[in-house]
Amino acid sequence: MRSLFVQVTKDSLLNALQHVLRAVSANSPIPILSGINIQAQEGGLMLSASNTSLTIESRISPDNIDLQRTGEIVVPARYFNEIIRKLNAGLITLEVKEHLMLFVTSGGSQIRLCGMDSAEFPSIRNTEGYYANKLQINNALLKSTIKQVAVAASTSEARRVLTGVSLEYKDDALSLTATDGVRLASRTLSIERNPGANVNIVIPGKNLIELTKMLQDEEASTEIEIGVGQIRFTTNELQVQSALIEGTFPSITRLIPKSYLSEIRVETDCLLHAVERVSVLASGNIVRLGVVSNRLELRSKTSEIGDVQDEMPIESRTGGDFNISLNSKYFIDLLRCIESEYVKVRFTGKTSPIVALPTEEQSSSLFLVSPVITGE
Repeated sequence: MRSLFVQVTKDSLLNALQHVLRAVSANSPIPILSGINIQAQEGGLMLSASNTSLTIESRISPDNIDLQRTGEIVVPARYFNEIIRKLNAGLITLEVKEHLMLFVTSGGSQIRLCGMDSAEFPSIRNTEGYYANKLQINNALLKSTIKQVAVAASTSEARRVLTGVSLEYKDDALSLTATDGVRLASRTLSIERNPGANVNIVIPGKNLIELTKMLQDEEASTEIEIGVGQIRFTTNELQVQSALIEGTFPSITRLIPKSYLSEIRVETDCLLHAVERVSVLASGNIVRLGVVSNRLELRSKTSEIGDVQDEMPIESRTGGDFNISLNSKYFIDLLRCIESEYVKVRFTGKTSPIVALPTEEQSSSLFLVSPVITGE
């Protein structure tokens, strides 16, 4: 029986493709996960991909396609993407004429692409009532929060729960937290939600980072739905479903210093650029920060190559002078996440983390970086 006949513009198809390609399993031992599922239906043309941890569906609305016959097929993602990218601009016809064979036609070009049966392809869970907890958040705010927090997630699988971002929702406060044991990033937002139980889950950090790359319409909102072992994000014509990480995320309460010895307030960009300059000759990425009077001194060195010294003014300070060594890469990552013009840096002891607090954000953000013990 003949199935699937749809016409769509190259631009519309490419836009949807760029989203779903983020979830393709290039080296998966399961062949179907290296493909893209193409589903033509009355509700539009749906493209989807999955690596089991992350599933992405991108829909092209009925207004932007000419649907002749419904149907679906899975095609190799790599080849389908290359074919569509190299076709001339204009209308593209997708048609299944033979069993598991997709014909792609545009102008004088015709390509036959062997496909796979869609029956085994993983799909996003749409069962009514499956997602018990729901909330909405502005795309720009969600994107900003994830970027600030996910940078602190671990890249090592030694403790898998630390590769994730903790999402906790209680009393209309949404908190996202990540830590790799050396640094920590946390942000709390005040958001109303639909009735539901309190939430405490861990989402793979890399999946959240992929989500931020797809939140292009920053004026729109994303609906977040949480089910058993899964979380789903829906915005415009896009659905992103992520598996959750099992395990208990460590309590951050004991990690955050209760008091501090000194605090300085400096321009965020000035501090970032100073650390970047000093890090050029930082052996082992170690930079030394010191507060003397009304200035911040930074220095680093590499044996047999040279050393760097820099300084910058302090806007305000409380407490005494201090010196501390930090991993410059981690400190730079932290500073790049801070969107406010000024940042407060708190010194809590030579062997305790420094605390960085943005000064002009309406939400509660907090960053920690543990010191490097050098003997100086």
